[in-house]
Amino acid sequence: MAQANESEYVTLESSDGFQFVIHREAAMLSGTVKNMLSSSGQFTETTEGIIHFRDIKAVILEKVCKYWYYKARYLNSVTEIPHFEIEPEYALETLMAADFLDSKSFCG
Repeated sequence: MAQANESEYVTLESSDGFQFVIHREAAMLSGTVKNMLSSSGQFTETTEGIIHFRDIKAVILEKVCKYWYYKARYLNSVTEIPHFEIEPEYALETLMAADFLDSKSFCG
C-alpha cells in the first residue's frame, strides 16, 4: 500500500525521452524499480516518482511495462496463461532490459 506521500503512479523515462506513466503496483514487480522507489533518503526517484533510464529505448521500455501489467494480471491465475509476445527484432534488447530491471518470469 502506498504511503501518504507516494503517488499511485510512477513515471519511467526512456533514453529517447518518452515517458510512461504506470501504476506503482505494476512497476514494483521490478526488483530494480522497487529498490529505487523504496530507498531511504532524498533520491529523485523516491521523492518525485520519476525514473530515468539512460540505456533503455522507448520501444523496449514499453514492452517491459506491458510485461509488468501482464504479470500482474496473471500472477495468481489458475487458468492457462496466454503467451506473451515479443517481436524477434526486439528480443535481445528486451531480455537485457528485463534482466537489468530484475523482472523475473512467473517461474523465476
